[in-house]
Amino acid sequence: MAELKYLPAGIRLHIQEIIFKITDKLDDYYYFVFEDIPTGLKVEHLLKKENIKSIPTPNEIFKECGVTILTKEKEKIKKILQKNDINYEIWKKEENKFKKIEGNVDILMCNIKD
Repeated sequence: MAELKYLPAGIRLHIQEIIFKITDKLDDYYYFVFEDIPTGLKVEHLLKKENIKSIPTPNEIFKECGVTILTKEKEKIKKILQKNDINYEIWKKEENKFKKIEGNVDILMCNIKD
């Protein structure tokens, strides 16, 4: 289980996810997944001026906890992450299933790094 210091961020992400599911079709997005919660929160802050959404990592991708960035601008976000030396995986929902389309990270999402 994630450390308690990440609980407010988790609550915020779950609320955002509910709102996005009501107002938008999330299947149209690329899902960027990171190795742990701190990296996901760092990326969320780094990209706050970009056209992104952030949600908890879907259980179909990883059953534990994590931060996932959603975007329709895959190449632009990839360049920003590569420039900042951040590892990621990109997933896409197709026919109601998630499929990894790029990247490979060792997911440590609930094994929090300080």
